[in-house]
Amino acid sequence: MPDASLLDGPIVMNPIVMNPTPQEPVSISGILPRRKDRELSGRAIVAGMFILGLFLASLLFIYFEFNTRPFRPLREALGREFRHSRPNVEGGKLKGRGPDTLRVSMSIPFDPYQEGAQTRMRLAKVIEISRQYHDLAKFDKLEVNLIHFPPERDAVIKTFEWRGIEAADSNFVP
Repeated sequence: MPDASLLDGPIVMNPIVMNPTPQEPVSISGILPRRKDRELSGRAIVAGMFILGLFLASLLFIYFEFNTRPFRPLREALGREFRHSRPNVEGGKLKGRGPDTLRVSMSIPFDPYQEGAQTRMRLAKVIEISRQYHDLAKFDKLEVNLIHFPPERDAVIKTFEWRGIEAADSNFVP
């Protein structure tokens, strides 16, 4: 049995061992690593990142599907009619506010400010095709953006806007 007088004296700690509890590992330098309450393995972190990536990709797909589905046939028809025009068709309210707009943007091989006759013909054809796929009277505004990309210069953009009810009229000429 140990002597009780030994327990009453000062306790001397070994300077290398900072924390004498047996379950704590001791490093060579004498400094203990900080105990972590929770540890995640690398596999769990990678799996979580993978699941997060799949979730965000599916969320983006769903958003794109619901946002563009009603206008996809019009976009494809404009692409068939005007090769290499890269048409983009959007509909709805800009940022959730303002008038309900059908917006058609497309690339053209000529300057819309200088070629008036070609521009009018292009606009008439775009409106005609748009009438086939959508009731333009439902939209408050029809907007057509013609974009010309001259080599080594800034893009030339000309925007045309009409009330939807005007463009829905079959006798309407831009």
